[in-house]
Amino acid sequence: MSADLVLATLAAGGEPAIKLANVIQKLVLEAGKLGELDIAIRVVSTGQILTEEEADDLPAEQLAAVKDHLVRIKRFPARWLDRLDDAINRGLLWDRSDEDIVRIMLMGPR
Repeated sequence: MSADLVLATLAAGGEPAIKLANVIQKLVLEAGKLGELDIAIRVVSTGQILTEEEADDLPAEQLAAVKDHLVRIKRFPARWLDRLDDAINRGLLWDRSDEDIVRIMLMGPR
């Protein structure tokens, strides 16, 4: 799973973790301004998070049971975890400024 290396880097602490945390924070802030965060549906009663497509595909009886408990949320796109994982693996994160990394991530494939 691509999040494993990202989480391991954050959990290890030190300068790499601080750098990665700063990049993620700046990426979320900038992406939020640009409307680039993914939209998801959270079922408040269970904590389950669904994509919009998954929520649309819920059977009518299941949807009726949770309809009043659905909240639209914005979340960090999973594809960015893949890109961060790749950048960590290739050592690319450590030689660029946080701002450059965010700019590159936002310009890349969506």
